[in-house]
Amino acid sequence: MAKKKVCDFCLSEGGGLFNRLEELSDGHHICKDCKKLIQKYNLPMKYDLFQTLVTAQANMKDMIMDAYLENHDANEALAHHYPFPPVLMHAGEHCINSVTASLTVDQAMIPDIPAVRSIQAVQKGSINNIKDASGDGPKETVTGTLYETEAALYFLSPYIVNCHRLGYMKRNTGDTDKVKVVTPTKEFTYSIEHADLFYLRERFYQKVNAARHNKDKHLIYITNDNQVRITPGVYDIPKSLRPGIYRVKAIKDAGLHIKDPLGRIKDYYENEEHIDLRDGGVLECTGEYQLQWIGEELKGL
Repeated sequence: MAKKKVCDFCLSEGGGLFNRLEELSDGHHICKDCKKLIQKYNLPMKYDLFQTLVTAQANMKDMIMDAYLENHDANEALAHHYPFPPVLMHAGEHCINSVTASLTVDQAMIPDIPAVRSIQAVQKGSINNIKDASGDGPKETVTGTLYETEAALYFLSPYIVNCHRLGYMKRNTGDTDKVKVVTPTKEFTYSIEHADLFYLRERFYQKVNAARHNKDKHLIYITNDNQVRITPGVYDIPKSLRPGIYRVKAIKDAGLHIKDPLGRIKDYYENEEHIDLRDGGVLECTGEYQLQWIGEELKGL
């Protein structure tokens, strides 16, 4: 009996009138549902990392990224998935994301002078940091490009340049149509398509960068019984770190990622107040952080 073909993306079996598989130019097979998803995200119709990620179940995405890096060189993955954008950048910066975005602001706040046109030209004096519209006056929706690098989040448009620290981006919100930045004094809401893919690209970049810097050679520096400093690496709970609630201070804010005992992933950045490390979970660090243990439970803290 001939072996049934399966979709190389979701692994569903093909066959019958309503579940025929299409063969792609690279020899892989795809079902109609996965094809629709890949087209929805405007990705090339081929078998590659982000195509498999957008068609995968949520609890499989992290494993797919790890498996990809086990079978591909990290530097080659960086060059393949994070090419240079058409604008000049600061030396040493890599472009993680480049997407069309819009921001609705108070019309009176828009400068009359044209803005700089490249990331390389963004300096302190050229940054406007114009926030979301407020009040009853005229408003205007400004369209530009949202660039994310390992250094900052930039919004470049004809008359507005905003620049944000990555730690102020609100993650884990479930939004698929916006990237939100919340600072102590301002809020910025950038409307984009496929914010989930935006954060998937960011997440994989962090894994690539950690692999390039030998994340498995992690180190814990113990300050006292309740305070430690961790470097890029993977830490099992409780083997490496005491279970409980920790306050976090970023030394180099490039992300903390918690996989709880049920396999659910949550990302933490410097705008988070606490992290909860449960027994049986895993902490993956892609930056450098000071952790202070403050108790077994959050109650009363």
